[in-house]
Amino acid sequence: MVPQLTGGIMIQKQLLFATVLSLAALSANAEQVKKNMPACVSEEYLDELITYSGKGDNEGMKQLYMAGKCTSLKAGDPVSVISPGFMTATIRYNGVKMFTPSEAVR
Repeated sequence: MVPQLTGGIMIQKQLLFATVLSLAALSANAEQVKKNMPACVSEEYLDELITYSGKGDNEGMKQLYMAGKCTSLKAGDPVSVISPGFMTATIRYNGVKMFTPSEAVR
C-alpha cells in the first residue's frame, strides 16, 4: 500500500512541478545571438578587444580569450538580454553577465 501524502508534502511537490514548468518555458523563450560577435566580462575588456581587433593585434586578442575575459558568441547561441543598449548590450551567457556589441542581439 502507498501511504497518502500529507497536505504540506503535496503542496511542495506541486510548487516544485510548477517551478520546473516555468524554467522550461523560460529556456524555450530564451533570446538568441543574431550575429557572430565577441562578448567580454566587462565593457573595458570589450573595448580593449575591439581596439586590438582594429589594430590587427591577434596576440592581444588571444590573451583576452585565453584569460577567460572574452569569448566568441555564435549565431543561434541562447542568451538573456539584460539591456540591449545603443552600442553595447548587457547579456547573460552561460550564467555569466557579459557585454557584447548590440548588433549581436538585434
